[in-house]
Amino acid sequence: MDPNNLWLGVALIMGVIEAGTISIITVWFVIGALAAYVASWFGADRIVQAVVFVVVSVACLLAFRPLVLKRLASKKASDPTPVGQSGIVTEAIDGASHTGRVETPDHMSWSADSHDGSTIPVGTKVRITEQRSVKLVVQPCEPDAS
Repeated sequence: MDPNNLWLGVALIMGVIEAGTISIITVWFVIGALAAYVASWFGADRIVQAVVFVVVSVACLLAFRPLVLKRLASKKASDPTPVGQSGIVTEAIDGASHTGRVETPDHMSWSADSHDGSTIPVGTKVRITEQRSVKLVVQPCEPDAS
C-alpha cells in the first residue's frame, strides 16, 4: 500500500465509524485525515503529517461540533415527538439488555426499551411514554375490554 494512501484509509475508517454512530465526533477526524493526505502529497514527512492530522482534527472538533450540535438541537425542537402515540413491537424488547424495536404509525422504526424493565414480545401494541434521544421508552397498551 502506498504510504500516502494510509490517510485515505484512516479517513474511510473514520467515515464508516461516523456513519454507524452519528456522534458528530469522528467526522472531524475524516477532515484531519484528508488534510494529512494532502500534506503527504506535498512531501511532508510522517511526523508533519501526524501533526497536521491532530491539529486539523482537534481544531475542527472544537470549532464546528458545537455549531452543528446547536443547529441539530434547534431542528429537533421543531420535530414532533412520538410520545403519547402507539406503536407495534417489531423486535422483542428485552428489559434486561435494553434492546428491541418499535414501529410508529408513521412507519418509522425506533430502538426501544420497556418502561419498567420487562420483556415485551413481537407484535405487542405499545404506548410511547418517553423519548431518550433516539430511543423510545414504551409500555404495553391495556387490552381492550370486549
